[in-house]
Amino acid sequence: VMGTWMGSTTVPCTYVPEEGFTQQTLSWSVERDYSTSTIFRRDNSGDHILLSKFRGRVSVRKHSPGDASLLIENLEMSDSGHYSCKVVWRSTDNSLITKEVTTTVQVREVNPPSSSWELPSSLHQP
Repeated sequence: VMGTWMGSTTVPCTYVPEEGFTQQTLSWSVERDYSTSTIFRRDNSGDHILLSKFRGRVSVRKHSPGDASLLIENLEMSDSGHYSCKVVWRSTDNSLITKEVTTTVQVREVNPPSSSWELPSSLHQP
């Protein structure tokens, strides 16, 4: 996923909700420089943003079954990294199922300049 500095991007995490399974937890973590930190956690007590540098900048839709994508706003260059979405469900027989997906996010300063250029007027064809 590419993002532009000071812009916003959505890191995808989707699944098909299954009958008889209830979501227990949803967490987002980021790995940078060989260390992993949890950014966001949703459980039965609500939504928690655990890294202060992301407070007020990240969100996950609440009432959208199957969509646990992470919206990051006001991107910073240091937001580049490997983002992991982990969802844990409980079935009616109390067994747990976990799914995890990792997406690489790269933040760039600005959109690359267009490579269009004009020929000098002396080279135009009549």
